[in-house]
Amino acid sequence: MERFDPRKETIEELGREGFRLIQSREGFRFGEDTVLLSWFVSENLRVRPHRPLRVLELGTNCGAASVLLAARRKDLRIDGVERQEEARSVFERNIKLNGLSDRVRSFLSDVRELPTEDLPGNHYDAVFMNPPFRRPDQGPITSEELHSRALLEARFSMHGGVEEFLDSARKMLASRGDLFLVDRAGTLTGVIASCMKNHLIPKRITFVHPYADREATLFLLSARKGGKIPGTVITPPLILRDAMGGYTEQWKKIYE
Repeated sequence: MERFDPRKETIEELGREGFRLIQSREGFRFGEDTVLLSWFVSENLRVRPHRPLRVLELGTNCGAASVLLAARRKDLRIDGVERQEEARSVFERNIKLNGLSDRVRSFLSDVRELPTEDLPGNHYDAVFMNPPFRRPDQGPITSEELHSRALLEARFSMHGGVEEFLDSARKMLASRGDLFLVDRAGTLTGVIASCMKNHLIPKRITFVHPYADREATLFLLSARKGGKIPGTVITPPLILRDAMGGYTEQWKKIYE
């Protein structure tokens, strides 16, 4: 397999369609939020019978969310944007590894510089994202992050936070296109305010709880560019673990 370095990288079995994922041992590694985002997009993105849907991921890193989404939905053509050259290179290898070159493409770009000649504005049926969830002044920074520029940029908004990501999403979405994102529960108010500022009207929100008796730690949100303001649906909560610490049937169904 092309340029795989087992000293610096791992290959994970994704458990769907036989797909696998190359990841850096020391860089950003996908977790529950990535799996949840790809599931949420797959479940809530409309089907268009006459042509594939055009979908854009902002901030792909190694491409885990795009690869997982491609495994769930074969009717999508996915473009992914990443500003870190090394992470983008891993994403390209993951595309080739899984035979996705005919429906997934990677681009090296800063989301704040979109649209570009290769990535036109007002074009995509959907945009999805897992934006950096902390500002640089919102520590603490772990020693692992301190010694890894890739981790710092993945977890902290070193080059734009959710406001910049949503501004880019607005520019890239076609009229009445759909936005999907996952973020930390404590950011909900700011995310909704930024959505409204960008004429992205929230349509569906799912809160994610680690246990039934714990506060939500994440939320999943869908919004529509130019949608009507009334009608936001708050779905039943998604509970990840039961009282004994095992995965709930709800989470197993999503993950498996």
